Order: sequence, then C-alpha cells, then structure tokens
Amino acid sequence: MQSYTYTEDRFYGTSTYYVNNNVEADYQGSPAARIRKRKKDSFRNTNSLNYDFKNVINDDTHSLKLLIGQELLESEQSELTNIIQGYPSFFTSSEVFRLTSQGNPLSTDNIISADDKLLSFFGRVNYGYQGKYLLSATFRADGSSKFGNGNRWGYFPSAAVAWRISEEGFMQSTASILSNLKLRLSYGTAGNNNIPSGQLMQEFNSGSTTYINNVDSYWAVSSRMANPDLVWETTVTRNTGLDYGLFNNRLNGSFEAYLNTTTDLLIDFPVSGTGYSSQFRNMGETENKGFEASINWIAIDQPKYGLSIGFNIAMNRNQINSLGMMEDYGVSSGWASTEIGNDYWIAKGAPVGQIRGYLSDGRYEVSDFESYDASAGKWVLKEGVANTDLIGDIRPGSMKLKDTDGDFDVDQDDVRIIGDVNPLGTGGFNIAGRFYGFDLSAVFSYSYGNDVYNANKIEYTSTSRYPYRNMIDMMAEGERWVNIDDEGQLVNDPAQLEAMNENTTMWSPYMDRYVLSDWAVEDASFLRLNTLTLGYSIPKSLTQKVHINNMRFYATCNNVFVLTNYSGFDPEVSTRRSTPLTPGVDYSPYPKSRQFIFGLNLNF
Repeated sequence: MQSYTYTEDRFYGTSTYYVNNNVEADYQGSPAARIRKRKKDSFRNTNSLNYDFKNVINDDTHSLKLLIGQELLESEQSELTNIIQGYPSFFTSSEVFRLTSQGNPLSTDNIISADDKLLSFFGRVNYGYQGKYLLSATFRADGSSKFGNGNRWGYFPSAAVAWRISEEGFMQSTASILSNLKLRLSYGTAGNNNIPSGQLMQEFNSGSTTYINNVDSYWAVSSRMANPDLVWETTVTRNTGLDYGLFNNRLNGSFEAYLNTTTDLLIDFPVSGTGYSSQFRNMGETENKGFEASINWIAIDQPKYGLSIGFNIAMNRNQINSLGMMEDYGVSSGWASTEIGNDYWIAKGAPVGQIRGYLSDGRYEVSDFESYDASAGKWVLKEGVANTDLIGDIRPGSMKLKDTDGDFDVDQDDVRIIGDVNPLGTGGFNIAGRFYGFDLSAVFSYSYGNDVYNANKIEYTSTSRYPYRNMIDMMAEGERWVNIDDEGQLVNDPAQLEAMNENTTMWSPYMDRYVLSDWAVEDASFLRLNTLTLGYSIPKSLTQKVHINNMRFYATCNNVFVLTNYSGFDPEVSTRRSTPLTPGVDYSPYPKSRQFIFGLNLNF
C-alpha cells in the first residue's frame, strides 16, 4: 500500500497579473490564493508459486521449473482545489495560508478521478536439456478498467529458445579459443494501457470563472472526447542474438538483431472542429528494427594491476506502417501556444520525430528593396524577391525564409520536413583499471546523427508578443540588425541602414510571431563522460590488524563533460512529454547538474 500526497499553495500578491486580471472586479488588486491538495492511494497485491521439478525428474539430463502467479494493482486519485480572493491588501503569503477565512472563497473543486484497476494472471515454464538446449515460455492475461466490456482483457504469450553451441561435442577442439558460443531466439507480445483512466464515458468537469456576470462556477464537458471502443495496444517483439567468448572469456560480447511492431496504438488524436480538443484512439501500426553489438576485453589481468575495456553500439530505425484510414497529419508540440502550429509531421512510411517548418534564407538586406514608401510607411520589395509577411511588416533586417514553391510568397505551401530527432546510432564505452591498490573507471555515452528542436533559440531571439525581454548572446549589440540610431530614431534611409549594420550577421528580433525554421534545428551529436571514479584500497595487511577486511576511499564525478556542437544547455533533451509524437524539443529545461561524491567502503 502506497500513499502519495502533493500540496501546492500559490500566493498572488498585489502586483501580480492574476489579481489584476483574473479575479472578480470587486477584488482586483487584492491578494488571492489557490490551495491545491492532490492525493493518490495505490494498492498492490502479488502472489506467486515457484516449483522446481528436480526431485521429481531425478535426472541431470532434464531440468524443469514452473511459475504461476496473480497480481492486483489498484489506485485512487483525488484533487481538492480552493480559490480564495479579496484578502486585505497588507496580507503576506504566510497570513493568507493561515487565515483563509479572511478572504472570499470563489470556488471549491473536488475532482475524484476514475479508478484504475489492473488484474493479471501469469505463468512461466523453463525447460533445459543437457544444459545445452533451453526453452522458456510465458503467458499473461491482463484485465484493465481503462477498457470497456469485451475489450477489457488482453492475452500476451511469449517464448524464447537458446542453444549453447560451445557445449556440443564437436566444439571441444575449439575450446581453448572459443570458450562460449550461445545462439538465442525469442518471440513475445506485451500490452500497453498507459492512458488516463476515465476515457470510456464523457466526463463533466467543474470550473470557476470571473468572466460571466453572476456566475462564479459551472459544469462543462471535458475537452477530451470519450471513446468506449478502446482496446489494448500490443507490441510484438522478435529477437535473435549471439553471445560469444574467446580466450577463456577474456574477449566477450554479443550481437543482437530485432524487429518490433506495435499495433492498435493508443494515441491522443487532435479532433478540432468537433467541439473537443482530442480523443484517445487505437490507430495505426509502428515498426522498430535495429542491431546492437557489444564487446568487452580484459586486456590485462594480473594480481596487482589490470585493465578492461568495453564498447557497445545500437542502431534503431522506426517507421509508421499504418495510420488507419489516414496517410499523414500534423502534431503541435505546443511550446509556443498556437503561434507555430503543427511543428511535427506524422506520416505513413516515415519515422516518428520528423520536424516540420520553414527553410531559413537569412535576412532581408537593403538591396532586396526598391525603396521606402514614406506615405504608406512601408518598404517596397524588388520584383523577384519573395515576401515573408507571415512574420509581420517586412523591412531591411527582417527574418527571411525560402520560397520553395516559386510563387514569391512564403506561406504554408513552403513548409518542409526540416529535421529528424532519431539518431543514426547510440552507445557507450567504459574503461576500468587498477594498479597497486588504486582503481580508476570511466563511463562514456554517445549519440550521433540526431537533431534537436531548439525552441529556446527561437524564443530568445524574437520579440513576438513580448517586446521587452532579454535576448541571448547571438542577438547582442553588434551582432543583430538594428533599425534605431543612437538618438532613438527609426532609420529608413537605405545608405544609413547599410552603414549601421555593416558588420552585423543576425536579423532583427522584431516580428509578430514565433517562426520555426531549420535554423533552430541543430545536430545534437555528442560524447559525454557520464561517470569518473578514482579509488584507493588500503592494503589488507594493514586493515586486518584492526579487524577490517577491506577499506576503500573513493571520489566520483557524474556528468564530467560533454563534447558537442549543439548550442543549447544539453544535447540529451526532450521536454514536451505530454505526447510521444513530439520528441526532441528543447524548451526551458534545467541543465544537467555535475555531482561530486566522496565516500568510504568498509567491509568487516
């Protein structure tokens, strides 16, 4: 049994936007509070029975083990929110939260989520013959309250076989070189019900408002449409592997190849135009196939010193095999509200993680314009120069996007696939050494060929709706195009503008909206030293005198350094997690911290 309680108390002082805009007229400018308590209780009961038939079979040639079990998972969640306004103007947060009766309650909202229950039955059989031929078979039956009658239960069988080739008689002549060789094959299914509970019937949510006269609370249909026909999402895995060991396993590793397909994907699909924002649906099929390899080498193994090295690489390719009756559709990451729109594209035959936007063409120069029309207050483009008015009024220094369809007008028809967040390969390597009591280990990871959608780069080089914000260094004075002279006057003289911006390289940050172009999509390949550890063990001849078997001092540093050309804080980033369809967005994350740990291991 687990119980989780989350408390969130928000205080809105007299200078906050909330109390000046989002409260009843009589309480504007007075302190307000939102007090929220969320509680989740989880219960888990698991029972299993294991039996080894070795006493029944009484034969070393055969081995048989059986496991059967049952599991019940149940969780309940509730959330109580109180909104109180109109406190005395001199109240601080401490007084607001302690003296709640001194304010005026706007609403009390108690949300009780639909129960989440999962009942499972499972079994496993392991069989071996002569220690060379191995078989494992499992079966699960899972019933979830998230699915309706007729769809509630899912059945998921799996099986795996292995052959220890190195144990065969015909391999004995190679035993001095090939110490281990094992071939593995497996096939399995697994279910996924990872969606919010309560999708079978349309929910009604209570809310509060200050925008309707004489109405401070209301009931409204949930923005997500119900779907009583949902079924289990199912993943089928197929795997083949080869484990090897050479020279008494001083050189060992494995090779893996796999093909996984997932059907009836549970996707929160946008359904604009229906009166709802989205609906969970079972739609389509995806495929993941790839190859993995690892190698470990014990290079030196002496009583007083040694050295070992390990390396691994993984290459995965994903593809959308089907979207049901659809061929493609757009998905929004939502970091810029509605200003950018669908910045990811989901298409049959393509991978998940394609970024969609415009192609950057630098900026408009003075030479792109015929003249400045003072009567109209606008700059006139030369014939043959494409117009990018989606960012607002165009003038020298404005961001310029490529006209890909040749109609001299940059619009939605010029949007293209501009990035792919899927890496060509990932992996790591490690080095471990010891020398007369000292030990040193280093663990590296790497990724190459993947893109990251740097939303921070867009926001902090653009004014959009927020003209008075700080810019990052690439928009510093001397780097960005300027239209204002030293006296604060707007300059429209072509020669003066060219002289003022002779050495600048960036466009002007002034535009009406955020714009996604390939300029903000960056290669995020990296090499990171994740962990570095240095230790020293006191000789046992000294420690045993005080009845200590082993004494080791050590120091560890995590996230030591990262080598990358990515301009953001961290190339390993994916912040828009509400949907798996928009991976690889870097928007307002915390950078990874560097940690230092000092410790002592004692063994008595």
